Amino acid sequence: MASCKICGKEFEKDKGLHLHLKAHKISVKDYYQKYYPRYDLHTKDLIKFKNKEQYFSADFNNKSNLKYWLKKAPVEKAQEYCRNLLEKRRKEKNIEYAPTEVELRTLPFPPIPYYEVIFGDYYKLCEDIGLKNKLSPLPKNMQFEENYTKDHLIYIDSREQKPLNISDFPTEVKGLKFGDYCLNDKSKTHNTYIERKSVPDLIGTLSSGLERFKNEINRAAEEEAYMVILVERKLEECLAFNRLAHVYKKNTRVTPDFIFHNVRDLIQEFPHIQFLFANGRKECVRIVKKLLLSDVLKDKFDLQLAYDLKLL
Repeated sequence: MASCKICGKEFEKDKGLHLHLKAHKISVKDYYQKYYPRYDLHTKDLIKFKNKEQYFSADFNNKSNLKYWLKKAPVEKAQEYCRNLLEKRRKEKNIEYAPTEVELRTLPFPPIPYYEVIFGDYYKLCEDIGLKNKLSPLPKNMQFEENYTKDHLIYIDSREQKPLNISDFPTEVKGLKFGDYCLNDKSKTHNTYIERKSVPDLIGTLSSGLERFKNEINRAAEEEAYMVILVERKLEECLAFNRLAHVYKKNTRVTPDFIFHNVRDLIQEFPHIQFLFANGRKECVRIVKKLLLSDVLKDKFDLQLAYDLKLL
């Protein structure tokens, strides 16, 4: 039951309460901030209100405030807070796997490198709190060295509308069951496929096209393939795509919060996929070659983390 703090009337659901607040001439935002005030742990400002779930789960108004608070907090307090974030997410969202770097960077969480600093081993921490590890710590000497023969070539899906310009390596256009790029030698890449996405592609795929995309991911699973969804824009820019006029004007009903909620759900639902956000199409060309021509096991390591640390 939800009870109105102004008049005491009770409602079975929050929706009823929120509609009722109009009778008191108060917005939902002002109601919660007045009767359930919550404050940013760093600045002591009121927590900004987007929705009820966000309001009661947020401790900071932005990730910069989280960063500054953690920097000043004693190590023991920072450890307790960061561990609790993971435990709370495991319980409330029922996640099965240790969150990837993409998941952490799209949530009000510190990134994996910070967890490594204060705990030593992020993956051991996740294991200790009951999460499964589908990925492993990055080797310190990790290198994505290209290693190929004259017989190797990269297949490009015949349905790829804006193929990357891979001009310095042999390619062949071919109909693929899933993905946009793969090597003609599946054993070398451990059956890795790359699905390229522009930002508008990403928005469309993870909104109206979500079920169709899940079907494609399932087809990859049936073929025991590993899929890397390579987005040709940096993660921080994608998180604010509503500020990119040439992107957002065509997708005004879809928010970054909605899209990245679906990104995180897909990562947890399908252990044979990863998302990787890169800095432009030229960078994507370099990454496609590194992923398909190196001997690194793409399904064993966090590719976004490797990219952020300039190992990829």
